[in-house]
Amino acid sequence: MQNTKKFNRSLLNGFTIVELIIAVGMISTLSGFLLPSFINWVRTEKVNAYTRELKEYFRVVRLEARKWGSSCNVNTNFIPYEEGKLKKNLYGIRVNCNDKSKSINSLAPLMNNSIFQISSKDFLITPNGRISSDKSIVIVIGSQHFYTGSKKLNCLIIQSPTGHVIKGDFVNSDWIQNHMEISKIDENNIININQCRI
Repeated sequence: MQNTKKFNRSLLNGFTIVELIIAVGMISTLSGFLLPSFINWVRTEKVNAYTRELKEYFRVVRLEARKWGSSCNVNTNFIPYEEGKLKKNLYGIRVNCNDKSKSINSLAPLMNNSIFQISSKDFLITPNGRISSDKSIVIVIGSQHFYTGSKKLNCLIIQSPTGHVIKGDFVNSDWIQNHMEISKIDENNIININQCRI
């Protein structure tokens, strides 16, 4: 009975200042290790989420082209890095269909200034849902924080002429700069389908 009273009394006294300092030190040390990993995970998930949305968007555009029997031009919006710093929500892809449908653009995935995309070229989706291009289209998606964080580069291959979209990892990162444009077309022929590992 007496041992129980001593135990209850020690609970009422609380923690000593030394115990609090040790607990705070342990928590700050652990958070110092975990915080960079968590930030890199968030950046990787932003890249993966935009890649999934873009893949699904191309599937929807193909279905809409077939449904209405219309041709749709898929163009990459050029968004420089400076403009991306000023605006939060940006559209990297613009679709113009010959039936003047504007609703398809409202379904386009939003980009933000923490990711970038580079397309090998613009292309046309025909009324039967196929791609009118001499070769497959490659789109590379990555994080603006490539040097300080996640080293993740996704790629989408839009196969010509079928229009099937395949997701992979882009293996070449030599061309990445500190302030990448948010969205652009590859003018230097850097993006190659052979560098997209499925």
